[in-house]
Amino acid sequence: MPASNSWITRMLHDLQSSPEAFSELYEEMKKPLYVVAYRMVLNREDAEDVVQEVFVSLLRASNISGVKNGRAYLFQAVRNEALKRMRDGAKEIAAGDFEKLSKYRSPVQGGPSARGGSDLDLAVAALTAEERQIVALRVNAELGYTEIARITGLSTATVFRKYRAAIRNLQEYFGRGQDGEQRGGKEHSDESKNS
Repeated sequence: MPASNSWITRMLHDLQSSPEAFSELYEEMKKPLYVVAYRMVLNREDAEDVVQEVFVSLLRASNISGVKNGRAYLFQAVRNEALKRMRDGAKEIAAGDFEKLSKYRSPVQGGPSARGGSDLDLAVAALTAEERQIVALRVNAELGYTEIARITGLSTATVFRKYRAAIRNLQEYFGRGQDGEQRGGKEHSDESKNS
């Protein structure tokens, strides 16, 4: 069962005075934060770095005592760090570091599948960066649409619409293979419609 928001918030408030609070919070939240980071950056090492950087920044932060929603605070911190890492990666690519490019390619060009990723990794990689963020925050972080809207700066209606569109894209991906072949489920061929 995921840690409650009140527990996370209490641990954040206790960070400055209790090393145990830091350890407990890290152990409880490292995996869910990693999953969200990975869904955004699509690279295991970068996702680990994102989570580590968030926890290091928590130790340096002086304004944590005012946090009212600890869960949303942590996932927003992960989102912000992941976006920073993605921007930094794009700058490196623009500067000519083409070896870095392989970490940020689409699945067709050698993304997660080229690194041995799962079908889910491929499907998620096919989403836009914004859709990946919203799906990760909704599914992996278990945040509500209103919390996601606050984190992303979008309206709640826009978050809901983009989430639904992303889920439809994932369903479509799993309904049909990358080569257009039907993967189980209902037949959608023209022949079956005309019969």
